[in-house]
Amino acid sequence: MTHNDDIIIINTDDLTPSQPAPAAALYQRRADTYSVYDAPGTPKCSIFVQGYNRLDKTKYAVECVLKYTKDVDYELILVDNGSDDGTFEFFQSVEYEPKRILRVTKNIGSNFPYGHVSKIFKGKYLIWIPNDVYVTQGWLTNMLRCYESDPRVGFAVPVSSSVSNLQQVDLNFTDFDDMQRKAAAYNKSDPSKWEERLRLISVIVMFSRQVLDTVGTFDPAYVHDFSEDDFAARLRHSGYKLILLRDTWVCHDHDFRSGEGKDAAAYQKSLEDGRATFKTKYRGIDGWDDINNYEHNLLAPIDTMPLNAPQISALTVDPRCGTPALEIRNRLRKRGTTDVYSCAFTMQAMYYDSLRYAADDAQCDRMEFIQSYYAPGMFDIVALCEPLNIYNTPVTLLQSLCMFLAPGGLLLFKLRSTDNIHALMRAAGIGGSNDEDLPSALPMNDVLECLKIFGMRDAAVAKSEPLPMTANDAKNAELLLKRINKDARSGDVTRLLTKDYIMKAVRG
Repeated sequence: MTHNDDIIIINTDDLTPSQPAPAAALYQRRADTYSVYDAPGTPKCSIFVQGYNRLDKTKYAVECVLKYTKDVDYELILVDNGSDDGTFEFFQSVEYEPKRILRVTKNIGSNFPYGHVSKIFKGKYLIWIPNDVYVTQGWLTNMLRCYESDPRVGFAVPVSSSVSNLQQVDLNFTDFDDMQRKAAAYNKSDPSKWEERLRLISVIVMFSRQVLDTVGTFDPAYVHDFSEDDFAARLRHSGYKLILLRDTWVCHDHDFRSGEGKDAAAYQKSLEDGRATFKTKYRGIDGWDDINNYEHNLLAPIDTMPLNAPQISALTVDPRCGTPALEIRNRLRKRGTTDVYSCAFTMQAMYYDSLRYAADDAQCDRMEFIQSYYAPGMFDIVALCEPLNIYNTPVTLLQSLCMFLAPGGLLLFKLRSTDNIHALMRAAGIGGSNDEDLPSALPMNDVLECLKIFGMRDAAVAKSEPLPMTANDAKNAELLLKRINKDARSGDVTRLLTKDYIMKAVRG
């Protein structure tokens, strides 16, 4: 592509027009259309570093880009978002070609410059690096390998220091030189370490041009927080995947947990406003509770179950937007099994559209009709993501889930405790119902006996999930129990403080 002030010429001499193809090839057709940006003279990537004051951080961020991005052709766009500490003058002094500078006279939000850069960048990929993120050796090569492995990859993010959403990896470095040495050893490209997610925190933002043209940029309805959650939702609903790159690490030099550089009250309000905006836009879906349900305790037995077949079939029941379905894939991928057929069943229609992208097959119906959708012996893994005893006919549901399993298949489910401190307080007349799910009292021994009757073996409690309470609340509960029963044992205390039991069993 060549430019002058009046004429823009796009050289398409060596390109072939798109041809009709099966609907399944729509992602590849999109990718093929943008092959013009692979032409000689066009940079592979457009990297823009955005700075707002904190000049020392900005200088090191730019230094890292220049030093550790040697193997990819890129243009550099330096964005001064209203700084008053010499950032603009520093950007003018940076020696790199091709380089462009965008100056915003007043900071009116971190997303504001992005919309302008997205209209002027020349590369096939656009990469946004904040001035508190320091890239490391091999970072861009690893990210490109992921993006170019599958036309459905729409967003990929490396792990880092100082980040939430289970994306943090601590390299325990002593200084930045030590950090770069350890990062170089860590950054070994390995597709088995790529995890598909429903939501990602964008430490580094990297998009292909085709994704931006298909999905758009950030929605200005969000002032700041939850704008990337919204973008992730739009990516998924366009059929694209979000990938966490556990084979690539960068440094995020920002202590977000202490609220560094932010007013605590304003930050909390921003989170609440963004969360409410997301819930309104997506008709009741909560950006945290319905998407961040990783179910680590429930799914942990998958890490040690025997894997005797090249393909694994898994069913998740009521997984909300589908994170547990993806987590099963991720856990099996780590163990070398990449051929996973995933099904999801929900009773909540608002989750159905999300589940269609998280699973190979998604169904929505009343729970009493679940047997109409799946055949006996169809699955190697069945996971019920809500407690068994919040359903109207829990024993019937348990029998159906057992029936769906193949011999040797693994059943995972929760059982809500109705014999804990809340029950004790209600019995003493000092508390009402504390569980909005209103679970039925289903004794553990009865559940274990039902599992035997339904052909299951090795039934056991894999783990107990505690009630949400402070350490002081737990101590007071223990004192209360011992006043009632001076011979109370540690197991009685654990039972008193348990919210859910994580159950597992194997089909005989």
